[in-house]
Amino acid sequence: MSVVTAAAIGLAGVFLSATGAAAAPPIGQVPQVSLAYTDERTPTTSYPQPTGELPLGSWLDEAGTAHKSRAYASFDLAGYADKDAKKRVVSAWLIFGETSATSYVPRSIEVWQTATPANPVTWRRAPAERKLLGTVTTSAGGPAAYMRLDLTAAAAAAATTDGHTLSLELRLPEADESNTALGRHLNTRMFFYATANTKPGAPTELYTQDRACATTTPHPFIPTLTPSLTAMLHDPDPSDEYLTGHFAIWPTGNPEQRTEFTGTNMLREYGRSASVPAGLLADGGTYSWQVQGGDGTDRSAWSKPCTFRVDTSLPTAAPVLTSTNYPAGQTVPGGVPGEFTLKANSVADVAGYQYSWSQDFPVNGWWDGPNGVPVYTDPFSLPGTVRASRLGGPATLSLTPPRSGPNVLHVRSVDRAFNPSPATSYWFYVPDTAPVVTGLPDPVLLGTPFTLHLAPNASLATADSYTVQLNYETSFTVPAGSDGTASVPFTLDREGGNVITVRSHSPNGWVSSEARVFAHVDTSPTVTSELYPEYTGEEAATGGVGVAGVFTFAPKVQNTASYTYSFDWGTTTTVPAEADGTAQVSWTPDTNGVHTLTVYAKDRSGKTYQTRYYELNVS
Repeated sequence: MSVVTAAAIGLAGVFLSATGAAAAPPIGQVPQVSLAYTDERTPTTSYPQPTGELPLGSWLDEAGTAHKSRAYASFDLAGYADKDAKKRVVSAWLIFGETSATSYVPRSIEVWQTATPANPVTWRRAPAERKLLGTVTTSAGGPAAYMRLDLTAAAAAAATTDGHTLSLELRLPEADESNTALGRHLNTRMFFYATANTKPGAPTELYTQDRACATTTPHPFIPTLTPSLTAMLHDPDPSDEYLTGHFAIWPTGNPEQRTEFTGTNMLREYGRSASVPAGLLADGGTYSWQVQGGDGTDRSAWSKPCTFRVDTSLPTAAPVLTSTNYPAGQTVPGGVPGEFTLKANSVADVAGYQYSWSQDFPVNGWWDGPNGVPVYTDPFSLPGTVRASRLGGPATLSLTPPRSGPNVLHVRSVDRAFNPSPATSYWFYVPDTAPVVTGLPDPVLLGTPFTLHLAPNASLATADSYTVQLNYETSFTVPAGSDGTASVPFTLDREGGNVITVRSHSPNGWVSSEARVFAHVDTSPTVTSELYPEYTGEEAATGGVGVAGVFTFAPKVQNTASYTYSFDWGTTTTVPAEADGTAQVSWTPDTNGVHTLTVYAKDRSGKTYQTRYYELNVS
């Protein structure tokens, strides 16, 4: 199939205006296999592939001799259809132009389908006429630059033959053919345009809301009257990027109540959905649906039917929650998980339960996976859910409370459509079981290793491991020794506050409450002075006006290179550090009372550390 070229844009525009198909399949220029004309005066001569004009009807040559001619053309429609009817010709038009006529009166040209020429076409051995396909008539005046004839039916039939060839004859009507006053000449540039379309493939990847298509029981329960129906549509034509989903839905067992609706702009080879219009479904009903893919020209076969049940009724009663070792409203010993029993409270279609320590219940979520296909997760595989032992039956939980002190367990039941019930809240009090953490140095120095020692709370028999987390980093697990203790090495590389959180784990599954250790990494220099010690508000004044004091700066970080200091927010001075990282400066006060020294260190890489604020009281 050749594409319309720039040289033929004018004729293609005529074709487009003729079809009026803005979203039609792309136009192809059908290859011309042969073009010839014949002359009755030279009945055994063929005039193939003429480059000038095509004479038609009776005409006189320069010597005044009469001739009678017909034109023949064949076009190859291979690629426009296939024998299994998946691809077919949608439209086809023959377009040609008249260059001159003996007289510009109303006139006609007949277009016939002929047998495929077996030999060079001559007047005597012209292919047999099979069917008059149509007549093109022009009005008085001319020449008629563009003439066109719809040959869709003939092209569609020819495209499915073994040869894929449509052979045409152009001639004047029999009553006009011998009249030299009606002879004319055609442009040898004869065009045949066609559009073809491949039928979309049957839709796949069918989902009702987020549930895969069910053709047999058990059918999924859907908690909405306007569920989304998802399908992946297929079409081999590259131009058909967006398709239309033609959906049909009906009460199962009553196909005569079928209702159809569409989902537009559905991307080919991508899962897209359309919602069932409001008013079609009723709570408690069972429905089936299927879908066709449409490309604006053809539709696919119907998909297999999918069936679902509608349940929009929420469980009316909150579940009942009890525990033998964690009685409601009481202080429990802790150290062992709580054993809880959940009951449906006479709600017959409860399928399971959700539970949470914060009323933040898990969401029955789904999302689009690769190529837009829904990814469904069984709600009862999510954390915070438990399946009932049977429909309407109980369930049991073994849970460790998340914290010491008051705890509230929130529970609600869910039915088969995952509609939730009202929630039940269950309160109890748990003593502190946080592990004992020791070994934090004072001060904690930047980049200096230290070891924390972990031991189980006295209320617990033992621990087999500890979960440790520094700030917001990923937690890690440390195994405990036979005595239940463990040691954890740390090196802190962040100035300021750090939080180390520790929980112990007992062999019976108990997870303790949190122990939090706050480690402040101070990088400000140490300041000492024999004459002017640090003033905190109660010390007696020392020294005096005009009495110089010596101040020693000592580092809390490695590789200290210098110190920058000032007294009473005055001019700053930088002094280098000695080999041991210290430095000494002398200062003489000129007034009595409280004075402020500020100083910070800088290392050899140029990094600046925290500022030390040191007050002194001059007598």
